Amino acid sequence: MEGFKEEQANPLAQGIIREGEIKLETLEFNTKFWAKDPTLWKQDDYHKDFIVKFLGWQKVYDWTLARIDNVLQFAQEAKQTFKHCVVMGMGGSSLAPEVFRSVFGKQAGYPELIVLDTTNPDWVGAARGRINPAETLFIFASKSGGTVEPSSQFAYFYEEVKKSGVKKPGDNFIAITDPGTGLEKLAKEKKFRKVFLNPADIGGRFSALSMFGIVPAALMGVDVKKLLEIAQEQAQTFGPQAPLKDNAAVELGAFMGACAVNQTRDKLTLLTPADFATFGLWAEQLVAESTGKEGKGVVPVAGETLLPNFTYRDDRFFVHLSTGSDDDKKVTAYAKQLADNEMPVLTIYLENKYQLGAMFLLWEIATAAAGAILAIDPFDQPNVQAAKTMTKEILARLAQGNVPAEVSAPLLASADLNVKLDTLGQDVYSLLESNDYLAILPYVYPDAETEKALLALRDKVMNKTKRAVLFGYGPRYLHSTGQLHKGDGNNGVFLILSADPKNDIKIPGQAYTFGQLCNAQALGDFQALQDKGRRVIKLHLTQPVAQQIKKITDLF
Repeated sequence: MEGFKEEQANPLAQGIIREGEIKLETLEFNTKFWAKDPTLWKQDDYHKDFIVKFLGWQKVYDWTLARIDNVLQFAQEAKQTFKHCVVMGMGGSSLAPEVFRSVFGKQAGYPELIVLDTTNPDWVGAARGRINPAETLFIFASKSGGTVEPSSQFAYFYEEVKKSGVKKPGDNFIAITDPGTGLEKLAKEKKFRKVFLNPADIGGRFSALSMFGIVPAALMGVDVKKLLEIAQEQAQTFGPQAPLKDNAAVELGAFMGACAVNQTRDKLTLLTPADFATFGLWAEQLVAESTGKEGKGVVPVAGETLLPNFTYRDDRFFVHLSTGSDDDKKVTAYAKQLADNEMPVLTIYLENKYQLGAMFLLWEIATAAAGAILAIDPFDQPNVQAAKTMTKEILARLAQGNVPAEVSAPLLASADLNVKLDTLGQDVYSLLESNDYLAILPYVYPDAETEKALLALRDKVMNKTKRAVLFGYGPRYLHSTGQLHKGDGNNGVFLILSADPKNDIKIPGQAYTFGQLCNAQALGDFQALQDKGRRVIKLHLTQPVAQQIKKITDLF
């Protein structure tokens, strides 16, 4: 059986893992988890009723395999017609497809997959520039069916397909959603080519092996049947009869939970080679949105530059995902150096790309186990709605022609913060306390120059403060680390960067543009964080954005 049997932990990590395993044994984790017993996490009726409705992902590989022939048949049909497939989604409906896209790459004879999870008009425009809409299949993916980002993307691309001369534009669209949603209704009204309905008892961030992940993967030519069968086989080593010492999922969950339970070593730092880097984005969402609540949280740090001879604070623990690639040799050496320096390091080895499905499952179970140790509900997201509500209020004002001045104000800061633009760096540094992290949250299009400038800013702050620096593009992070930002123990300092777009795009049927929507989301999150008493600063940048970011970096 292919497995994660070579999982390795250094002595410090081994001690932490054993501490977590003892807690999980006391909780009867393996028995209660597979029995879908909600008392593993919560005792009150509200949470118990909620939890049992969101455990359908445990053996979803069986459900998906039972329907895989239908998926594969459609993928064969699509490859004859389309040159590109564009996923229009957000959070759980887009991050797994993004991992498949980057890990497997373009498959010969199949459409190229593009994943669009943004409202930034320059980002949307860049995707539009890569395709011929008439030869593109658009995948409208939304569990609820009403998410603003893919709904806006759909409105735009549906019109673009019509403009390209397609007489039946619905033929260029498919939907992935839960039964009975507005999206299912829309798909019927617009005569979509296909609708894939997902089980309603699977939360978005746990949906990688359901239709949300598997359909896009199949359309780009991944052997999804092989991937699911390996996950199904590997699940035997995660099951209720598997000894804890041989259960890689429970070991990882024990590691995460035991590190974070006292909020002293709560920064889960992912060490990933370049060929597996996007998995960090998926894991970041899963861990942050599942554990960041009730004043607690495992803080995932993905995509950090591995700086030589960097001195990490003792709030860190490390998980190395090893693929055996050339790039992984450098990451392996880095992980060994950390272990030798008595930092807790756990390494998980992948034998091949098709273990990716099992890796999704491993992390999902591990996150549920960490949630049990933390005594939180890992399946809800109680603070995500706040930013959405604020954004809707701003959009309502925009629709009436009332543009809030705060949208484009050069500098905004929480009411109790004394921050000035010319002393920005020092002011931000002075806000950091004890176990804090800093989050850089740009609502910009990451062309090569802009992304390079943003990562230079991240590295500089990390070098100066020796603290974890989270980084996430908006509005993507709202559906990922956004829950953690508002639900943890107020351990973050937040720097939001909004910007004027180079080229704005009107959203058909709406009184606002993509640029206005994107900047409303940035301001909405600023207001939501401020209302939660968080230390938050928002800068609004003018074009050229990369040059503005370089100026900000100089201030740090």
